[in-house]
Amino acid sequence: MEGGAMSAFSPPPRFTWPGGAKVAVMLCFDVDGETTALEHDPALAKRLTTMSQCEYGPTVGVPRLLGLLDHCQVPATFFIPGYIAEHHPEMTHAVQAAGHEIGLHGYLHERLITLNETQEEAILQKSFTILEDLTGTRPVGYRAPWFELNPWTPSVLQRNGVFYVASAMGDDVPYRHHNGLIEIPGQWMLEDWEQFAFNADPAWGSIPENCDKVFDLWWKEFEAMYDFGCCFVLTLHPWLSGRPSRVRLLERLINAMKAKPGVWFARGAEIARWYDQTPDARREVDFDRLAGK
Repeated sequence: MEGGAMSAFSPPPRFTWPGGAKVAVMLCFDVDGETTALEHDPALAKRLTTMSQCEYGPTVGVPRLLGLLDHCQVPATFFIPGYIAEHHPEMTHAVQAAGHEIGLHGYLHERLITLNETQEEAILQKSFTILEDLTGTRPVGYRAPWFELNPWTPSVLQRNGVFYVASAMGDDVPYRHHNGLIEIPGQWMLEDWEQFAFNADPAWGSIPENCDKVFDLWWKEFEAMYDFGCCFVLTLHPWLSGRPSRVRLLERLINAMKAKPGVWFARGAEIARWYDQTPDARREVDFDRLAGK
């Protein structure tokens, strides 16, 4: 086109959010804590510095982040491994008392790809029992450790009463697995591990990024997802994002998102329930229309 600036590309939104919202925001905290090290190698229990870095999440990071969420008045979803809930019951109760959702996240943050179906189901049931006994509430959401699912995982989750999973990456809005299980998809870009994780020995991650660079990365993705009507799923780990400068980063991001009209901050269960109760909320890609048929 000549003679003037083109308007920005804006595809038709593929999801209808409640109250006319333009975008949904799901803030997730994966409280891996000591399981970060123990799942990697049980012998790391003897590495006091490595373990202390992981323990920082449940003992310092979570309380600080709960304070920030209360200050900003936004809800969140905390995916807590059964081991962490057992060893940090006061933290688990504090998350619940603050009104946030608690979801399943394995027992020792086990990599599902190392398990067969029977082992995976046993760990799921054990984690259910721990969280339900501690909180008096049966979790409805599940985040796979390391995000990876086995082919049978959706079936295992569904037959054990899981309502939604937040682990796959096949869309920017909620969708259903082959068996009807609701997925709230994320993406690696909106994850703090890739930005901040570092451990010297054993070597994890890389040199931590500058918070201003990370804000720019996440904010640009939010702006585009806002325009496209997506579901912005941000995944953070309290042992990483509970550090002071990263808390400031998250505060800055939340305030910037809240300043835009039509932003729906929601727990995972609320997003899944909206999708389940509003069947026509999702619009599939129309390839015939794209082909001009």
